[in-house]
Amino acid sequence: MQKYPAFSAEKLDGYVSENLLSPFQVPLKKSVLEDIKKQIAGYWQLRKWSASHLASHYEKLGLFKPSNYAVCMSYDFHVAEDNRLELIEINTNASFLALGLELYDLWKIKNPAANFGETELVQMFRDEMKLVGGLADSVAITDEHPDQQRLFIEFLVYQSLFEKHGVKAHIVNIDAIEEMEKASIVYNRYTDFYLHEEKSLALKQAFNAGLVHLSPHPWEYFLSADKQRLIDWNKQTEVTKPSSLLPVYDLEFESPEKMWNERKQLFFKPKTSFGSKQAYRGGSMSKKVFDEVCGKGFIAQQISTPSEIDVVFNNENTKLKYDLRCYVYKNELQLIIARLYQGQTTNLRTAGGGFACVTAVD
Repeated sequence: MQKYPAFSAEKLDGYVSENLLSPFQVPLKKSVLEDIKKQIAGYWQLRKWSASHLASHYEKLGLFKPSNYAVCMSYDFHVAEDNRLELIEINTNASFLALGLELYDLWKIKNPAANFGETELVQMFRDEMKLVGGLADSVAITDEHPDQQRLFIEFLVYQSLFEKHGVKAHIVNIDAIEEMEKASIVYNRYTDFYLHEEKSLALKQAFNAGLVHLSPHPWEYFLSADKQRLIDWNKQTEVTKPSSLLPVYDLEFESPEKMWNERKQLFFKPKTSFGSKQAYRGGSMSKKVFDEVCGKGFIAQQISTPSEIDVVFNNENTKLKYDLRCYVYKNELQLIIARLYQGQTTNLRTAGGGFACVTAVD
C-alpha cells in the first residue's frame, strides 16, 4: 500500500482475510440517509434519559463514571422493504471505522454520511483526550492479545494515522497497565464491557482510580449498548421512541410458553453480547437451547429481515443480504459501511461479501 509503506504485501496477506472486503457497493436512498440521522438523534435523547434515570443501577456495578464519551460507536440498521429503518444493535466498540475510510478512498467514492476523513477521525480522539484532562499527544490501543485479533490490521492503521498526525500510539495487551497510564486516552477494543472478568481486574482498578482513561468505557456501554437499554427504552414513556426501535422482551420476566409459541418471530441473544455471539433465530431454535437461555440474561427481539441486493459474482447471479453500520461520535453521523453476507447473521465468510461502501442515490 502506497499510503502505508510499512505494510509489506506479506504482512497484509497475513492480516486481511479473503472475504473481509466486498467488491460491491450498496445504493442508499438519500431519504434513508436523512432518516438515519433522525434516528440517531432520537437514540441520543434516549441515552440522556438513561443517564438521568438509571445512574443508580450503574453505580451498583462499582464502576467509575468518566467525563468523556466513546470513539467508534455504531448503530446497526436493517432497511425494510418500505425503506423503513430497523435497529439491530448499538455498539460502543465497533470495528472498521478507520478501514472504512480506506475502503471509500480505495474505490474513490465520496463519504455519503458527512465531511469526515482521517483528520476528523484523529480530532475525535483529541477531543476525548481534552475531556479527560490529558494532553493531545498519545494513544494506547488495547485488546486481549491484539495481534491475534481478526482485525489487527486496523490497529496498525490507527497507529500509523495517529503518528502521521503527531500523536504517539502504542498497541498493548489489556494487562499492560503502565503503558496505558502513560497514554492520554486508551482506545478500548476489549469486549469485557463491564470489566467484570478476573483477567480484567487490574484494568478495572486503574480505570476506577482515574489512572487509565478508556474510550469507549463501561459507562457509555451502560447508557446505550447494553441490551437491557432496549427493554428500558421500550417501557419508558417520557421520550419519543425512534421508529426504528423494535419490540424487545426480557426472558427473565416473560412467560416461557408465550415466548416459545412466538419464537418464529423472535431473535434471541444475550444482554451483554456483541455481534452474533450466542445469537439464535427463533425459527431454527431447539427446545433444549430455548430452555437453556430462558431467564439467563437473554432477550428476545422482534425479527428484522435484512434487505438484499442482486449482484453478479464469478459470472453467476446471486443475492447478498446486508445491514448498515452507521458510525457516530456523540450524536453526529460520521460514516456508513454496509456488511454483505449470506446466511442467518452477518459474517466475513461469504464469497463476494464483507464490508462494502454505500452510495447515495435519489
